[in-house]
Amino acid sequence: MLRRLFAIPATAAGVAVLLAAGSAAPAAARPSSPPPSICSGVLRVNSFAFDPPSVFAGKSSAAALTATNCTGQSQAVAETWTGRFSSDSSSGTGIPPGCPVLDPYPRPVTFGPHERVTTSTTYTTFAGCTATRLTVTVTITQGGTQLARRSADLVIM
Repeated sequence: MLRRLFAIPATAAGVAVLLAAGSAAPAAARPSSPPPSICSGVLRVNSFAFDPPSVFAGKSSAAALTATNCTGQSQAVAETWTGRFSSDSSSGTGIPPGCPVLDPYPRPVTFGPHERVTTSTTYTTFAGCTATRLTVTVTITQGGTQLARRSADLVIM
């Protein structure tokens, strides 16, 4: 049986039932333009990873995406977070037994000029889910144009 789950924003206490969405929290703004060799185009993804990178089934981990605005203008973008449970031992493309279907989680993010922003979402795994991996992909778009796409894997023990 497949279940559909939605990303649930964190409560004031920071607790959520299934998935907790962190807010976009700007890091220190860059006082000057990043060097062109390091940052070109509209945005640069600095990093995307889970912390911790592996958990026991039934535990949680936060995926954090850090990106930098490469321009001197504010940029409003859309991040769409998608996740899929999988198993190294499963053949085919189906979802492993006992694992839910994760609905896409869209969120708007605004970057100031040359600003670095980190967004994060906490994902909870499930004891009855036989998956060995959760792959989360974030696609960043602006006005229908894809600016970046990154994936991160959470190992489930």
